Formats: sequence, structure tokens, C-alpha cells
Amino acid sequence: MLQELRQFFRSTDFVKALVITFGAAVPVSLGLWLGQVPYFLSVAMGVVLASGSDVPGSRQHKTIGILVSAAIAMLASIAIGLASGSLYLLLPVLAVLVFGISFISVYGFRASLVSFAGLMAIVLSFIHAHTGADIFIHGLLLGAGGLWALLLSLVFHSLLQRRQAETLLINCLRQTARYIHLRGKLTTESPEQEALQKELYNLQVKLNETHEALREVLLHERQSSGTSNYSRKQLLIFIELIDILELSLANPANYERARALFGQSVRVLLPFIKLVFELSAKLDDLADSMEQGHALSAEKDLEPLLQKCNDSIRQYVEELKLPQAREGALLLHNLLDYEEKLLQKITSIERVYLNLEEQQSIGLQSRESRQFITQQDYDVRILRDSFSPESPIFKHAGRLTFAMLLGYVLGIIFPIQNAYWILLTIVVIMRPGYTLTKERSKHRLYGTLLGAVIAGLVVLLVQNVYLYGVLALVSLILSFAFIQRNYRTSSIFVTTGVIFIYALITPDAFDAIQFRVIDTLTGAAIALGAISFLWPSWESLSIKGNIVKALHANRSYLAEIDRYSQHTSQNTTDYKLARKEAFLQMGNLNAAFQRMSQEPKSTQQQLMEIYEIVGLNHTFLAAAAALGTFIRDNKTEAASEDLHLIIKSIDANLAQALQTLQEETPQAETVAREELVEAYDHLEGRYNELVAIRTRELAGATYKPIAPGFLKNLKEARLISDQLKWLHTISGNLKKAVSELA
Repeated sequence: MLQELRQFFRSTDFVKALVITFGAAVPVSLGLWLGQVPYFLSVAMGVVLASGSDVPGSRQHKTIGILVSAAIAMLASIAIGLASGSLYLLLPVLAVLVFGISFISVYGFRASLVSFAGLMAIVLSFIHAHTGADIFIHGLLLGAGGLWALLLSLVFHSLLQRRQAETLLINCLRQTARYIHLRGKLTTESPEQEALQKELYNLQVKLNETHEALREVLLHERQSSGTSNYSRKQLLIFIELIDILELSLANPANYERARALFGQSVRVLLPFIKLVFELSAKLDDLADSMEQGHALSAEKDLEPLLQKCNDSIRQYVEELKLPQAREGALLLHNLLDYEEKLLQKITSIERVYLNLEEQQSIGLQSRESRQFITQQDYDVRILRDSFSPESPIFKHAGRLTFAMLLGYVLGIIFPIQNAYWILLTIVVIMRPGYTLTKERSKHRLYGTLLGAVIAGLVVLLVQNVYLYGVLALVSLILSFAFIQRNYRTSSIFVTTGVIFIYALITPDAFDAIQFRVIDTLTGAAIALGAISFLWPSWESLSIKGNIVKALHANRSYLAEIDRYSQHTSQNTTDYKLARKEAFLQMGNLNAAFQRMSQEPKSTQQQLMEIYEIVGLNHTFLAAAAALGTFIRDNKTEAASEDLHLIIKSIDANLAQALQTLQEETPQAETVAREELVEAYDHLEGRYNELVAIRTRELAGATYKPIAPGFLKNLKEARLISDQLKWLHTISGNLKKAVSELA
């Protein structure tokens, strides 16, 4: 518990919360000193609104995000202030502002935070109606708060950027360690197989998010401000972690075959699984060391475990006898190769962490590194293309506009105190998708009720305004700290903070508690009703688009593997870009299916068919990664023409699946069955030749050491042939599953 608290207080979220609270407290303190609290409170509000877009990224992106947030908040506040004199003018102005500001979130995550700042400025404009010149003064002071927030962001950028990179890298180490652990668990039969598979899919989504954030922080900053030795070390570790993810995804790719071979001999796999768990623990230990800033713990000698794996292979061969044991022995040898490579990668990360490889080249030029960053396109064309009833953001903007107008009208019709809390609840809860809106509604209600109970008990038992002031300040700091980390917890502290502030102003704080709960319930009901019945964007209507993108990415990845096998391309950048895109699209498809599975049952069209496609896509990518890592790491001797022909046939299956989904006329170039059979025969023939040579070597002996070079050729012949067959089977199943879906 103490360690977790220490980690939290050292986290980027907590440091950023302190900076925001300091930024808001300075103008409020000046207002108290000068006796002009209302004016300086506007500056504090500007700080909070503009700071929302200060998320991990380059200094340039943060600066633009904060400035645009401040500008939109300022203009929205002035517009509401000018229109508030007439209800007939206010309602259309409110509708146009809400729709327009929410619509700009079409430009991505940072734009959605800018949009949120503008919407919050609209809500806050209803707290106190300004008149005359005060409307412009309040708006300008909001803008001034944004400039003060920008100054703080620039001052603390280096500190926060370093902490953000450290936090993301530590999270990446932990997530990768868990991924390795899960892959090890999935190797054998388990009653919780399906639950483990789902956790693996969800973890892939989180890893993709972490990787994207790290690319933004490490690569973008490297382009704009050069690189220090410290950031070079972070980038080296990150590159190794991506390679580790590919290795882990690739091994073992074909669980069914592993279980078929070792289903009755699980003990054969136990040393390998134990070694995988130890390697996972090494990454976790490294994350602990990095987080706590101390030296690595004494390195555990894994040589005995490696020897046990070798002994297990030998024992397996001696018990089952050749040639029956050959298939299993080769799979075990490949598994051991994977674990040895994994150990090398982890050791390399440890050496970088211990400054033993400071001179190692990262191998990424500025132009190359730019390609790995997902660039957000800010072309006006995107706004124009999205201005359609078919666009999810257009639907979201329409729903939010209707919900806000309904919330405001209800606040006027019924005697609701602090009715702006209804609008605030709607803005905070409503998201483009049903699942996230429902989740945030539950978290908001839970946080509000629990926060109200906690604050109510304190106000009831203690009458001390100084204590209220301290608790209000602590609550606000913690609400900022948890807003990205845990929304439910953040809601608790927002509620306690508001109630303690209210208790400072008026002795009747229980009215605030009562109306806070009622307004939150009303806002949540409106938000859930709008997302459910107004132009609902169910995942079943859009998930086919995710499947299309995943299939396209798999084809590109397969094409890069093919180029490597033909020795026509040794460009690792193209290969890694294709791999990155395949991983991202797999994660996006997993996330879309996860959201779909949490929607109402009546909307889950063809859920099982889509689940099958998600599983096949994941398996295909794992098999492709297994083939790709082997070809990239080994100079293969396999007949490249045969390999190319089979990959061409696999690609044709994926192309036909795409054409079915997109309702296009089949145009994929197919491979004649006779050519395909001949290509497989060539690959099998090479393996059989090597087996025959090995059989003659043994000459009746039960076991005889095999030459490393010969073992390499034997493993290559078996692995490439098996992986191509497996990929062909999966691509055929994908084509069939997609046709059933269509």
C-alpha cells in the first residue's frame, strides 16, 4: 500500500495536478488580496479549461492545443453572455455552439480535449450571468488564464515530459511482461482458456495505446529538440520492447498443434513455461527498478532453466523415439530459440538501463522516425467529409446538442437549484459510443453518491471552515490527478471539492448535496436516453470497417515478409511500419468488438460470427509474425519461388475476403491448385531429404547430438512449411467466415 502511494505521488498525473492547482490558486489568491475575487476566478477557470489539452506529446502540439482551447473557451463564453438576455436568442446560439464545438473532435484525441474545454466554458457561463462590459472582461480573463496555463506548461514541459516518458515506459514494460506471461499460460489446456484469450485481446489494445503515446513523446520530441543520452536510452528500450511483443505474438502461433503434440505430455512443456514466467518476471523487476530509481536486483541465473529445457527435449525424444518424436522435438527447439531470443532482448534492455551500451546506435534517422508517428491530418476536407448524417461524430454532435438543450429547458421549467450541473453531467458523460457513455454514467453516479456521503458526514460532524478549505484544495488536486487514471475516483473528489467549497460560502451545505445528486441523476438519464434512442451508433454498424482495415494491414505485413523472403528488400523500416500498422489495426478491431459485446443484446448483430473473425485475425497475425521473425532473423535457404507462390495464394484469400466485405466484384489473382500443391511438395521434399540424412546419421541409435547447422536447416524447413500451411488454413477460414458474415 505504501509503495503504491509513493508511486502515485511520483506519477505524472499527480505532478500535473499540482501544477494545475497552483496555476488556479495563484489568481484566486491575488483576487483575495486585491478584493476582486470574481474577476480573478475567471482567470483560474481559464487555467483549468486550457490545461485539459496538455497531454503527452510534443511541445508544439501542447502549445497549439492550449492556445486553441483558451480561444474557443473565451469566444464561447462571450457568445453565451451576449445571447443570455433573450431565451429565443440563447437557445439557437447554444445549439450552434454545442454542435460546432463538439464537431471539431473529428480531428482526434487532442482535438476532443479542446472541444471539451469549449463545452465546459459554455456550461460554466451559466453559473453566473454577466452583463454589459463584464461579458467581455470575463471572456478575456478566461483567455488570460489560458496564457498563464501555457506559460506553466512551457516551464514544466521538460519535467513533465521526462516523467511522462518514464511512466509510459514503465507501463509498457509491465504490459509486455503480462503479455509474455499470458502467452505462456495459453500454451497448455486450461479451464480459463477463453478468459485468458479475452484478457490477451484487451491487453493488446492497451499496448497499442501505450506504444502510440511513447512514439509521440520519444520520436516527436527527438525530431524537434534533438536527443539526450537519457532519451536515447528510453528509445532503445522502447524499440526492444516492440521486438519482444512481435516475438511473443509469434511463439507459439499454433496452439492447437502444440496441444495435439503435447496434450498427454504436459510435463514436457513445464520447463519452457517456467522459463517464460521467469523472463516475464525479469521485465517486471526492471519496471520496479525504473519506477523506484534503484539498481537492478541481483540477476537470477537462468542457465539451469535453459538446461532443463534442453533435457526435456532429449527426454521427450528418448521416450517417444524417432521418427515419432521429430515433429514435437522441432517445435520444442523453436520454442527454446524464442525464449533464448527473448532473454537476449531483455538482457539488452537491462544493459541499456545500466549504461553499458551508451554508444549503441538507435538506427533511426529523423525522416524515418517521423514515419512511425501517427500524424493527425488537420485538413478542412475532413470537416467537410464528416458533415454527413452517416458520420459518427456528426451523430454525436447532434445528440449532444439535443441533450444540452433538453437539460437547459428542464432547468428552466422545474425549480432546480444549480441546474448547470445537469449540463455539466451531460458534457462529461456523453461520448460518441454507447459503451463508454454507459460506463462513464455509472462511474459518475457512483462517484457523486459516494462523494456526497463522505462530504456530508464531514460537514455534519465538523464545523470548521479552515478544515473545509484544506479538504477542498486536497479534493481538487486529487480530482485532477485521477481524471485520466480513474474517472470514478476523480468523480468522488470533484463532488467532495464542490461541497466543501459550498460549505465555505454558505452554512446550508446539505442543499448542495441534495441538488448535486438530483442534477447528476437527471443529466445521466438524459445522456443515456440520447445515446440509446437518438441516431444510435452501434458498433455492429461500423465494425466491418475495422475488419477491412485489419485485413488490409495483414496483407501489407505479409507483402513485406514476402519481400524479405525474396531478398528483394532488406529495408527494416518498411517492415516495421507494416508490422506497426498490423498491430494497431488488430488492437482497434479487438477494442471495437469489446465495445460491441457490452452493448444491449438486441443490437449485437452476428456477434459470434464477428468474434470468430476477431480470433482468426489475431491468429493470422501471430502466424505471420512467426514467419516474419524467422525470415528476418535467419538467412533462409528455402526455395523462395515456392514460398512466394504460397504467400500469393494466402494473399488471394485475404483479397477475396476484402472484396466480399466491400461488396466488390472478385478481382484477386488466384493461384492454380496444381501450382500450389507442387510448391508444398517442394518444401516438404526438402524437409524429407533432411530427415532422411538425419535418419542415416542415427543408424539405429535412440539419440545422437545433432550438428547446429543441420538442426538450423531442419527447423527452417519444418517451420516455414508449417507456418505457410497454417497461414493458408487461417486465410481460408477468414474468407469463409467473412462470406458467412456478409
